[in-house]
Amino acid sequence: MRIRTANHAGTQPDREQLRRIYARQFRETAQLRRHVLSLLPLHHAQTVFEPGCGSGLLGRQLKTLTDASYTGMDIDGDILPEEDGFEQGDAVKRPLSASICISSFFFSSVKDPVRWLKKARTNLFAVVAEYDYQAVTEEPDAGIITRLRDSMGLHTCHGGRLDSYFLKAGFQKLHGGTVTGIPCEPDMDFLHMHLKDLPEKLPLMVWPVVWGIWKKNRR
Repeated sequence: MRIRTANHAGTQPDREQLRRIYARQFRETAQLRRHVLSLLPLHHAQTVFEPGCGSGLLGRQLKTLTDASYTGMDIDGDILPEEDGFEQGDAVKRPLSASICISSFFFSSVKDPVRWLKKARTNLFAVVAEYDYQAVTEEPDAGIITRLRDSMGLHTCHGGRLDSYFLKAGFQKLHGGTVTGIPCEPDMDFLHMHLKDLPEKLPLMVWPVVWGIWKKNRR
């Protein structure tokens, strides 16, 4: 996942704050992630590429599940682990070739997913998790999600449209769905990173998570 490089105050985000957000997302999607990864032929893959690998949590897990050569790329070099397999770079502009491409909370950083997917040189693409920001609900309605979508500096309309994007880019869907989750209080680190003023009583929010596996059509 990539979060914009400046918060609502125009300053650089705190890297420890980012790590806490990434760790929370990793915990929340643990069961879904195990399911998605169990459907992938990781033992037969030669190379695995993870665009927008963040602090490397998914990458470290992947490296324990496959002997394939793993490369995780993130534009934020300060968040990357100082370990083999992780490199700083702009995966939006320069996706690497791989047997399997695996992403998590990445597509909100991509302006034109169809164009990007057409550039992605891979036979199999797995989206482990992607928020459908347009389907997030809050009770009572405090307008927080609308403000978040406006302030994040990301392309928040993509999560619910992944099927269409992959189809237009020449992929066939093998598996996928949406996990709605349960109502819960929002992550304060996440809110403070993007919003200045918060209501005294926060609403309960539901964050739908989209996942899927797509295979590149043969020409």
